[in-house]
Amino acid sequence: MEMNETARFKLLLAFMTMFIAVCYPVVKLYLETYLDNLSEKTIIKSNLSSDSIESEIIKAWNKLLKKPERKNIKIAIGMNTNVDLIISGTEFFKKLKLNEPNGIKNHEMIENLKQFKECFMHFFRRGSAAERFFTNSGDFEKVLELVTGLKQQWFIGGNAALMAQGISKRFIDAEILLIGPVGPKLKELLSNNVRVLDDTFIEKDEVHLILEYEAKETFENIQTPQANRFIVSYDVKNSRMELIDEFFNITSIQKPDITIISGLHLLETQNSSYRSETLKKLTNQLKNRLEKKMVHLELGSISEKFLMSTILNSGLLNEINSLGLNEQELLFLAYASEKAPHSNYYMESSGALEYIKIVDILEWILSTYGSKANSKSQFSRIHFHYLKFHIIAENGAGEWSNSISSLVSGSKIAAKQACGFDFDDLSNEVALEDFVEMKIPYEVDENKNIFLKMDQENAFKFNASEPVIQFQRGNIQFYFTPTLVCKKPLKTVGLGDAISSNGILYTEFRKI
Repeated sequence: MEMNETARFKLLLAFMTMFIAVCYPVVKLYLETYLDNLSEKTIIKSNLSSDSIESEIIKAWNKLLKKPERKNIKIAIGMNTNVDLIISGTEFFKKLKLNEPNGIKNHEMIENLKQFKECFMHFFRRGSAAERFFTNSGDFEKVLELVTGLKQQWFIGGNAALMAQGISKRFIDAEILLIGPVGPKLKELLSNNVRVLDDTFIEKDEVHLILEYEAKETFENIQTPQANRFIVSYDVKNSRMELIDEFFNITSIQKPDITIISGLHLLETQNSSYRSETLKKLTNQLKNRLEKKMVHLELGSISEKFLMSTILNSGLLNEINSLGLNEQELLFLAYASEKAPHSNYYMESSGALEYIKIVDILEWILSTYGSKANSKSQFSRIHFHYLKFHIIAENGAGEWSNSISSLVSGSKIAAKQACGFDFDDLSNEVALEDFVEMKIPYEVDENKNIFLKMDQENAFKFNASEPVIQFQRGNIQFYFTPTLVCKKPLKTVGLGDAISSNGILYTEFRKI
């Protein structure tokens, strides 16, 4: 019996109705999942080209990177060296089980375990890196005992040792001299091409405890906005900077092309008179050098206003050529100065930094302490590194060159090292784009132009294939690039040191 047209239509309609009734929930769920995963990054990718914005930036960075022509460079690095013991911060405090009421408070020094937790929670809530010091060895030894049983890793620690190790791997033709207190564990961890003199060897390593946490990790109802770390120690030799004289005795004989100094932040544990005398000694040693070759200072995390103001007033900045620092260090420097623009921004900021304020502060530092303001000053360069972007600021005297490569090398190593990728291996960069993301908010207009939203009032038109933006204020030249942030970092310790040391090794300096 043949069905007429009407009957066939009714049968088809009934079948379709049954299919939709049965399958719609599944189809709906699939469609919603697809749309949820259709991120802004995916939309940007279809707008720009076959590559994501991250991929475009990585390719452009590689085109911009150019190593300096110099070969067989000699580098002296000091003075803070130690071993880092890395654990999960939240797992440690779960094990600590303090009976004290929960608190969140910053402490410049840690006097007991209650203050230890309060200080950790203060920076955990902000997602900011910080370093603090125990005032007595007893409590710190208790902390090290509690670490037993937790997952732990031993690494090279101390800004100087980290920079020496990193340079030894990325610049294999460099001659590297590490001058600091080196114990047996640290000596075992260092590369063979990092030279350590017998005069600086110690019997027992200085240990720094690194409490790391991941982005969005939650502890006691607080979720941290980003991955970072909190560092604590009870360190005698580094905190007293006992090897200053030895450092300059060695460098006067070895005559390095580049000198990198770090560890000033460890002076926080000392009294004011000792700090002043130590800074005076360091400043005079730099001033009295016979050969005025490049000196870079990596500032380090300082929490005490008086120490920072003592550094600013010591004349030390006049005797260095280059300064490296992160957002916490920059804002605290401005705060301690009481004269810098936005000097209270350190106390006010709680989230993303306002780009224009950072530029204002960088300009003020170079204008106030740099060679343009003081003919006897050697200071003419700042390398600023922040989670979302990096900036190099230089005076216009022409001492520095290859600055774009310097900036890009620091930004690239931050992304690759955090994700566990080798810096020089280009073959892993196809995979890298899936592990990193640009964190600066951006918008795309109807013409598919990208605009980086730097703060509430400023937006940059951005070309991912030309990711370095240059501009000038007076005699100061600025270089800016967004960073690519690792989504699930494997190791955050030492990123600032890697950024600055890579930047210094890629830059060219010519004393005028």
